[in-house]
Amino acid sequence: MDPASEVRWTHSIKSPWLVPILDVRPVTLTASSSSDSPEYASNAVSYGQEDGTCFVGQNPQVSSTIPAKLEYRRDRVLADGALFIPDCMEQKWALYFHKGTILCIRSWKREVYATASVDQSVDLIRVTSIRGTFLGEDEAPEFTIRVLDYLLRTHALGMIFPAPIPKEIGKDLKQAALWCMSAFGKMARYATSDEIKTRIPDQPLRTHSLLHIAAARGDREAADKQLRASVPVDLLGADGLAPLHWALASEDTKMLEFLLEQGSPVDVRSAEGATPLMNAVQQGRADHSLCLLRTGADVNATDHRGFSSLHRAAEMGKTDLVRILLQRGARPDIDAQGYTPISLAQKCGNDDIVRILDEGV
Repeated sequence: MDPASEVRWTHSIKSPWLVPILDVRPVTLTASSSSDSPEYASNAVSYGQEDGTCFVGQNPQVSSTIPAKLEYRRDRVLADGALFIPDCMEQKWALYFHKGTILCIRSWKREVYATASVDQSVDLIRVTSIRGTFLGEDEAPEFTIRVLDYLLRTHALGMIFPAPIPKEIGKDLKQAALWCMSAFGKMARYATSDEIKTRIPDQPLRTHSLLHIAAARGDREAADKQLRASVPVDLLGADGLAPLHWALASEDTKMLEFLLEQGSPVDVRSAEGATPLMNAVQQGRADHSLCLLRTGADVNATDHRGFSSLHRAAEMGKTDLVRILLQRGARPDIDAQGYTPISLAQKCGNDDIVRILDEGV
């Protein structure tokens, strides 16, 4: 069956956005993108290590500028870095924030299609103007604004939100779905030609900041530069993790030690309440775990679900880390959603860990 035959409109009465919604998932979640151009294919998957600085100073081909009024929450500061990095050919846009400007990159072409000027207040981020267009030179200003809002909500904030489509395209369901695939790829789940009355999203807009990226790369000089530029050492990134969490990607513990020296709390919490020690244990990083424990990490801290580092080690069969945590005073009796570390080890068939926890050694 042709997936496009499953594309359907939902009446506004049944729509959570109170406008007619086209469900384009049968096409966008099943279709694959391809290109006859080796350059485009390479470009589309080239963003893994990209921090966006190479796009700073590039101008959109369409030079017109329109006023805009879009608002989003912020968490302390929106730092320079990546708002969204595509990881496959079915994701059509990369988004970065640098020097007070949002950069919107057409991923296959690695070209800046639009830029947006941003003002920051105590708790809000305001887009005040947009230069360029997203999907055509003759794009209506209101459509350009809707596209940017859609990209920020879905790509940067991870929200489910309808993609804007031109009114004339919505008359042909197959054409509309294919248009969404071409314009937004698999990130488009729903679409509408109607303007949606929106409110400021609850979650704050965050980046994978240049400090986070430096921490993951173990680049002390770059990290120091960002700290001297007043980026908070414990700022949460777009994934809800702090730079100290990202420093676990470094092969050695030098970056962990550097960030701790610069004032990062050793038990800085992620958006889900996880400490760096919990993440280090989950990743099986014994050296990093010991470094954090030596600098005062709370061995019995629990995340928002109630799970501790010992829960993680027991569940994942990390025998050496179970011993380390117990020697540092980890409690084997902490209950989280009906599970203690020992019951998790039993559930996962980690018999050696069950024995260790039983013996308490």
